Amino acid sequence: MVTGFKNVTTRTFLFVRRTTLRQNYAKTIRSTVNMRLTLFLSLFVLACGASADSLTNQMRGCASIKSDNERLACYDALSKSLDARAEDIFGQEQKRIVEEAPEQITAQVKAIQKGAYGKAIIVLDNGQVWRQNDSGRILWDAGDSVVVERGLFGSFFMKSTGGGRKIRVKRER
Repeated sequence: MVTGFKNVTTRTFLFVRRTTLRQNYAKTIRSTVNMRLTLFLSLFVLACGASADSLTNQMRGCASIKSDNERLACYDALSKSLDARAEDIFGQEQKRIVEEAPEQITAQVKAIQKGAYGKAIIVLDNGQVWRQNDSGRILWDAGDSVVVERGLFGSFFMKSTGGGRKIRVKRER
């Protein structure tokens, strides 16, 4: 009877052990497949969005990946795509720069000078110099806060942060 009990216990132990090994193996396979699928999908999204997404946004995407191996693979794929990106944007460099630039900046007026034809030359505290392009009146003084925002076709507008009328400007320096 004891021999039969030992034999049953051994068989049960072996059955449980085999089942556990199978379950662990299945988990390992699922984990590997999930990791490879995640890596493939992230690389696919990176490759598909390479022309539409800016390099800065792609680098931010890679930086947000938690897993070290996946983040490294993302950076590797990004570095391999740089040569292809250079060929893709050849002749459109200015467009690429505009896409990565902010839509507006805020600064303080350091000085306002009169230029040719009564147009104002506005010096900002960040060192930028802007020239007025239209004939509107400027009611700002040194120390006032202004917003320079992007318009259509490479144009820029400047207005007081408190609101009011915009003037068309062009950057000199």
